[in-house]
Amino acid sequence: MDIDILRADRHRAAAGALGHRCAMNSLSPAERVRIHDYPRAHNLRDLGGLVTAGGQRVRTGRIYRSDYPAFVESHADPAGQLGIVSVVDLRRGNESEVECVDWRARGIAYRRWPLTAGREDSWHARYTSYLTGKPETVVGAVREVMRPEGHAVLFHCAAGKDRTGVVAALLLSVLGVSVEDIVADYMLSADSVEPVITRLRAMALYAEMLADSTILDQAPRPEHVALLLDWLGQQGGAQAWLLARGVPGEEFDAFRAAMLED
Repeated sequence: MDIDILRADRHRAAAGALGHRCAMNSLSPAERVRIHDYPRAHNLRDLGGLVTAGGQRVRTGRIYRSDYPAFVESHADPAGQLGIVSVVDLRRGNESEVECVDWRARGIAYRRWPLTAGREDSWHARYTSYLTGKPETVVGAVREVMRPEGHAVLFHCAAGKDRTGVVAALLLSVLGVSVEDIVADYMLSADSVEPVITRLRAMALYAEMLADSTILDQAPRPEHVALLLDWLGQQGGAQAWLLARGVPGEEFDAFRAAMLED
């Protein structure tokens, strides 16, 4: 059998076990600590707290991932509590026109890098399409989140699962987090799917996009990220893929210095 097929099968098997654990809502204490529970925050969590293959811990309080951050308008200064100084929006222009926090009025830097899967159905998580369709947007988003001077940073899309999951996978891979733990982080979005989709369906733009889609269709599946990471492995890994698209090596050094602790 082809070695790439064997590798993908191994990743799918490991990811399947992790997905089942998350689907059963048996989160570990460490996983629960990373999840921030504000009103209207359905899928907000710290990217830190994980341990790399080399035994270093990813620092918390520096990078957050989220669905559309409506929580900032319903709680006493949550952005301040989280220490957010910059935001990276992964949505398209028509989405940001429907709803967008006025970050600059809050003194927070805002940049948008719209990820697109091209003709693929982004809601069904063909994640390599983000990296092959318009890779420059993925690269721009990753570089923006990596910048230590922009921390603490929040990056988000609409649901905080697909586009956000792709960027999170690249960041964690660059830091040296294992495939299994990256998939486990992705699967933490499972409990958010129903409230997020219910909220999005109340808006005409998303209602049209989701017309033929069920909650089950939108559920995260571990093989989506596992196969993305396998594809990146065939390119030499996440860092090699980013280096080949113009990201300077010193940016990775600065990112790891800011994010990893013994």
